[in-house]
Amino acid sequence: MNTKREDLIEKIKALLSKTTEQGCTEEEALSALDKARALMDAHEVTEDELRLTKEEKAIFRSEPADSLDPHNVKFHLMGAVAEFHSCQAWRTRTREGKAITFCGLPSDVHLATWLLDALATFVLGELTRHLVKILPPKSEKRKAINGFVEGICGRISERAYALRKQSDAAATSNGRELMVIKSTAVADRMKADGIRIRNSYSTRQCDEASYEAGRAAGDRASFGRPVAGANAALRIGAKAQQQ
Repeated sequence: MNTKREDLIEKIKALLSKTTEQGCTEEEALSALDKARALMDAHEVTEDELRLTKEEKAIFRSEPADSLDPHNVKFHLMGAVAEFHSCQAWRTRTREGKAITFCGLPSDVHLATWLLDALATFVLGELTRHLVKILPPKSEKRKAINGFVEGICGRISERAYALRKQSDAAATSNGRELMVIKSTAVADRMKADGIRIRNSYSTRQCDEASYEAGRAAGDRASFGRPVAGANAALRIGAKAQQQ
């Protein structure tokens, strides 16, 4: 390997090592991760050069057990966010409350938890504006909330899945190898800890107009960070093509 290539690999490794656990701020860690992924795609880092990633083990990252999730917004979004960042996610119940856990490589679970918080904040802000706009009577408020949350979370999830699929289809050979590495690491960790995810669904009474308003609001959501892989420039937001 020539010196310039070695320098590039060391630069990528250094960027990947910048995490909040190592004392970086979230902004610094996310910026470093963006740069590392862009360099890996631009220079088509080979499988052998991904030794650091291959040696990494999947980890768990959980919210505090008493974390709040008004109207189950995070619960509705966690599956799409996990898929978007090559993770698995589930919610557990404890005596202190409910908590969402992500399983994935360290950089991925860091981004996933950040993104879930950012999207939940966006959804609750849009819900507040919707309720101020329609001022539903007390007897209809719950249906309005349910409808809006179902609509906005469903639309955000659709866009996340669509962009992830688009990114996977356009991935370089290096990007496809990395996806296999990640999925294997996650599967191995979950098997080792005996974790199996069971899907659960429930039906709630919803206001149809609020549901449609939620879907429209979902088109305004921004992930704020690039999709991993070859389509590193793809973003969900006003400047990205709507899915």
